[in-house]
Formats: sequence, structure tokens, C-alpha cells
Amino acid sequence: MQDRSCKRKARHESSRHSESAGHSESSVLVVLLRQPRMNVPTEMRSDPFWEFGSFGLTGCHQRNLLHPKNASLLNGSRLAFVQGGKQGFRLVYLTEPVHADAYSDRTEVLWKPGSMPFRYSDAPIVLDSDGRSDIAGMAEFVSSVKRNGWMGKFASKFRSRCQPLPEPIAEGFMAAFEARQREGAGLRALTYLEALPVVPPLVDRNRRQTYRQLKEKARAS
Repeated sequence: MQDRSCKRKARHESSRHSESAGHSESSVLVVLLRQPRMNVPTEMRSDPFWEFGSFGLTGCHQRNLLHPKNASLLNGSRLAFVQGGKQGFRLVYLTEPVHADAYSDRTEVLWKPGSMPFRYSDAPIVLDSDGRSDIAGMAEFVSSVKRNGWMGKFASKFRSRCQPLPEPIAEGFMAAFEARQREGAGLRALTYLEALPVVPPLVDRNRRQTYRQLKEKARAS
């Protein structure tokens, strides 16, 4: 089901935006991170494990971008982690080219070096409710989506997207991230919580242990 949906979207966007069917080291794939579910007492939102350069072990996006069949698409691409919240969608992290480890029911993507993301409040704006963006062309890119409001348009566009960004938009992501990096390490999150728009109901206080347990579970599946 997932592959068919992704292929339909890829064909549709290729005809409208002339996106390439292939990908290179500079290909950028957007990962839309959901907000913490405040009504779930066990919600920790541990993944991504920034400090270990890892994403996917909790099963996030396993039905779309991180489906095991998409490993070849992921290898060599860069992942742009976009976090939504009251201050809009923000680019909290852009990986170096990743390597995908496919398990039976999920994929873990790995990158080096592992490092902390930007604080949500300090990360570049991808798109906010007023249509503002630090990325050239972003509002225009989602403007045709049939949803109300800029936030709704962006979420609909990227919630299950499986193909790389068009090159001009990808370059905008890289430029915005690199420009914010040059502002100094003081914008980086000290804990994973600072990359979130709100603190989840349960805080992961032993992320190394959580990561090891999830890794063992994935290997045993």
C-alpha cells in the first residue's frame, strides 16, 4: 500500500515540478516530526536519537518513508527533520548523507557525526501560519495544496511524502540550516526536549538504554 501511494505522488509531482526520478548525495528528504501526544501518559518522543545519529527504531514513518523497501531511496540522501508546533514548522536538523539499515518491519537511518539539533524556538522557519519562511520558494511550493491555511497545506504535502525535494527547494533547506549553524553553537539543544515544541508527558531520562533496547528489539523481529 505504501509504495503505491508514494509512486502516485512522485509521478504527480514530477509532471508539475520536473523533479528527477533519481537522487544524489545532495538529495534532501523531509521528515515531518509529529508533536507529542499530551493525552498519552507514556509518550516520551525519544526518536530521533540525535546524539547517536539514528532515526526510525520506534517504527516512526515505517508505512511511508522508512518502509524497508525504501532503503535504496534513503541511502546517500540527507534528511531534513521538520518539527511542527505553535511557532510553525521549523527545521531542527539536517543530516549528513545517511545509511539505511532495513529490518523486517522498520528501517533505521544512521548518520555521522551524531549531534544535537537546534532548539525548536531557534530553528529556521520552514513555514508558519502567516506563510513566512526562511526557505525561498517554500510557500509557493505548497500553495496549490487543497487545504485551509499554510500549516495545513504543508502538513498535507509532507505527511507521507517519499520523494526528494526539487533541487531549488533542497538548496534552500541546506542554505537555511547552514546559515543558522554559522550563528553559533548556542542555538543547539542541550537535551532532546528542547527540540520539541512542548515537553512530552514522560521524559526519557536514559536515552542510551532506550536506544539499545529498541535496537535489540528490531534485530530480534
